[in-house]
Amino acid sequence: MAADYDQRRKERNKLLSRTETVSWLQNQELALPRASQGRLRVRLNLAVETASNLEDYLACLVENDAFVMFSLPTPPDKQALTWLQAEPLSALRSLLPKHLDVFGRWGAQLSGEFPEDLAELLATAGIVTWQGGPLAEYFAAGQGGTLPDCLRRYASVDRLAHDYHRAGIPVRREVRGLRTSTLIPPGLLVALIVLEAKLAQAQGVTNLSAAYSLCGHLLQDVAALRALATLTAELSATVICLPWTGGSLLGLRNLTTVAAWTAATSALGSAQGCEVVAVDKDQPLTSDQVSLWLDLAQGVSRLATDQQQSLAAAVSQEEEQVRTEAEAIINRVLELGDGEVAPGLEPALAEGSLDLPLAPAGICRGQVLSARDATGAVRFLDCGALPLPPESKELHIQLLEERARSEGRELGISMVIDDVYAFSKGALVGRIK
Repeated sequence: MAADYDQRRKERNKLLSRTETVSWLQNQELALPRASQGRLRVRLNLAVETASNLEDYLACLVENDAFVMFSLPTPPDKQALTWLQAEPLSALRSLLPKHLDVFGRWGAQLSGEFPEDLAELLATAGIVTWQGGPLAEYFAAGQGGTLPDCLRRYASVDRLAHDYHRAGIPVRREVRGLRTSTLIPPGLLVALIVLEAKLAQAQGVTNLSAAYSLCGHLLQDVAALRALATLTAELSATVICLPWTGGSLLGLRNLTTVAAWTAATSALGSAQGCEVVAVDKDQPLTSDQVSLWLDLAQGVSRLATDQQQSLAAAVSQEEEQVRTEAEAIINRVLELGDGEVAPGLEPALAEGSLDLPLAPAGICRGQVLSARDATGAVRFLDCGALPLPPESKELHIQLLEERARSEGRELGISMVIDDVYAFSKGALVGRIK
């Protein structure tokens, strides 16, 4: 009885806190950026930024019409949430009234065991774009616990977003399917993104963004962005292009290359948003550095936008393949869940119709392998039990065999190992020299 009373008291305290937050945000008249605002963005580590840096970034947003997505330290316990509230989030909240016109262009990722608490805290600082989802959390090296735990936590986050929306506060939920996408064929990655988007929609979320992480192959990534836009059209989701992380592994100097490449791919793929560069290192950046990357991305985007149509015909076959493979995986999950995503996920993982290459032990069957073909596109070396059409499976193997012949090597696991090693050096294909 005492335990029930304590639980009700905690819930009431949480509700009162949320009520105060809602009232404060309503008075601020906070709004998400319009379609023409915040199309370009950078990802920074909130834990290392000072209040003065944050204000510099606000000025940078005005000048470059951009967006900032913050990465957050994964809170090991709820005491870390107290630090977050007292330090960077209180600094952000103090800046909001002065810079209200651009404050909707702050976002942050959710991670760890307390995503709903993180979301509540972010809202108290005026951050109303929340990135994260149950599949990304579950597949992140098993950090998120069991799949039902992850589904329950993010269902709470999505219901919170819906509650804020009903109160007139336009929270945006951004899903990405996976946090890291090394050697993930786009058909599989797009399927995971769409499944997460459908989970959010089932909880009443209406402002959705679907974020695709680049594999680094221009034609394949453009095709995947276009396929993702088609598959999320009924959800009215905006498509966001995330940077290929291989280049960023080489240090700060190579982030310029990443920014240019990501901007060009995003423009050619007609994405509505583009994360120019992600810096998660434990060091702050100057607003001048951020402005440099944004200026570069804007110039490259203008050059690439006029070439969208000329590339459309070249990517049509790849786009159709990505869409067909993603639909096959999504439809099997829905079939296993009697038309719903959540109940179909565990059976799909158990039978292997939802699986990942290079997955940590125990979170899925781990029968899928992938490598790059001779051009650098990611292909299935072994499809495991994924429900792909036979012609898709044959095409993947055919393209990998062509690479193997050109390098005078056997088709096998060594190609996967070489490609993973190439990724760490900022290259695509791990060719035999």
